Amino acid sequence: MRSSADGGRRAFTMIELVVVILIMSIFGAVAAPAFFDALLYHRVESAARRVKADIDHARQRARLTSAAQAITFASSTYTLAGVKGLDHAYNTYSVNLRKSPYSLDSAAANFGGTQTLSFDGYGTPSSSGAVVLTAKAHQCTVTVDGTTGGTTMTSNHPGGGTAQAAGG
Repeated sequence: MRSSADGGRRAFTMIELVVVILIMSIFGAVAAPAFFDALLYHRVESAARRVKADIDHARQRARLTSAAQAITFASSTYTLAGVKGLDHAYNTYSVNLRKSPYSLDSAAANFGGTQTLSFDGYGTPSSSGAVVLTAKAHQCTVTVDGTTGGTTMTSNHPGGGTAQAAGG
């Protein structure tokens, strides 16, 4: 801030303000790509956690009801047979991974050559398999063990390496 010789008002010059705004704009332009990449990373991770939780839910439901439970994947959408939707109780539970909040590029499932994973009344899966979730260069895989039915989640991100979470 400048002060005048006569002790009057103090203020910034227009050039100082322009320089500060220019510096802030440069910092913003440098940080924006990393910020949007981090958002994409968290979208894929969040979708993988959701898929893992829903597979675990299907397995648990099969064990609790002693009845078969299936989860079917088709073109980035999956449904849990016989489970009511969270938003509308008269609809089947369904999740579209291409829509917000996930907005994924693709979600591919393979369980012994099919896109349907079934659990018997004991919670044993019909086969082992995996669901691969992708958004640009980010990828997460949810794997189902064919013997135990346990699920694991593996992340593979550029610059971030890989991570693994077990459970179920």
